[in-house]
Amino acid sequence: MADLTSPIGRAARVHWGLDERLTFLNHGSFGAIPLALLERSAALRREIERNPIEGVWRGAMPEIRRIADHCATFVGAPPQSTGFVTNATAGINAVLASMPMSPGDELLHLDHGYNAIWKTLELTARRRGVSVRQVALPVPVSGPEQVVEITLAAVTPATKIIVLDQITSPSALRLPVAEIVRAAAARGVEVVIDGAHAPGMLERPAAEAPEAAAWTGNLHKWTCALRGCALLCVRPDLASQIHAPIISHHLDQGLTLELDWQGTIDPTPWLLAGEAIAFMDRFGGWDVVRRHNHALAVSMHAMLCERLGVTPLSPLDGSMLGSMATLRLPDPLQPELDPRPAEALQAALLERFAIEIPVMELAGVRYTRISCHIYNEVEDYERLAAALEQLSRARA
Repeated sequence: MADLTSPIGRAARVHWGLDERLTFLNHGSFGAIPLALLERSAALRREIERNPIEGVWRGAMPEIRRIADHCATFVGAPPQSTGFVTNATAGINAVLASMPMSPGDELLHLDHGYNAIWKTLELTARRRGVSVRQVALPVPVSGPEQVVEITLAAVTPATKIIVLDQITSPSALRLPVAEIVRAAAARGVEVVIDGAHAPGMLERPAAEAPEAAAWTGNLHKWTCALRGCALLCVRPDLASQIHAPIISHHLDQGLTLELDWQGTIDPTPWLLAGEAIAFMDRFGGWDVVRRHNHALAVSMHAMLCERLGVTPLSPLDGSMLGSMATLRLPDPLQPELDPRPAEALQAALLERFAIEIPVMELAGVRYTRISCHIYNEVEDYERLAAALEQLSRARA
């Protein structure tokens, strides 16, 4: 492990360009790029422009494959069937467009999943003549066993594929993907894992369920890579069936070659993915970063639930959390008493209190989701609690 060279918490913000007035609790949406990586990207783009043919074609292609192999090792994926995509949504689109389906087949998705993926499933069903169904998870969730039970109970003889979040986006739950994948395989059902939040949040997340048909995850979230940088990993025996989301010159020449060249792009985010992974060495390495982020999420989840007087969405022991936690907002801020749309409440937190955090509704109930990264500390969440208390008193 690297030596600890930079402080953790508020002092670590010197490495990011975040507005000093801002309490930033929404790393989970688009990440935040370190200043050093922004500078490297500017220098690399200038270097590419010295001879764009050399920089984009002859120079980038072999480097992209080398760096993709390195990133595959970081997430625990087989390098021979792993490559870059622009984001996890593109990865899911590629897999669903390629996997064999027949009329009458059924696709399943949990209702805590990401809306963009649900829309992808809807279009897939329309194009491929299959059906798609959402499976409802209760709120609160009592534990991983309940998720396994509900998911498997929804499987029917028609079920072909389950698209399963590793970390749910709106509810921030870490789902028991390994158990579900194994049980689904015994029923002849393939699972595609949406690991959008997993790289950097979990250790070797693609290795958690290697039996899954495919896994995809963003490097531009918790790993802090440049935006437009994600990985798609396909189970090796299926690699010949899956194609890149954009077909270019290398159709049927192998998945990795298709992924490495998806037409003319700015290769900078992919070329710097390894440097993004190495950036956390200054804080003691990824083990230190993950422990900090998880411990902060668990403790701040408990603190906010107690202070706001709300029921936890998941067990307080943190067994279903990674580096985020979703909280039910107090009753005065629920739709019954506060008719403002969720977006207006999110805007109020930003404009009045300089707090950037998402506010969303799930099954008619309003929630907020905290993110915890290396530059966050306890005071950030205490400011959030005070702001929500003030907003609640104003509505009561």
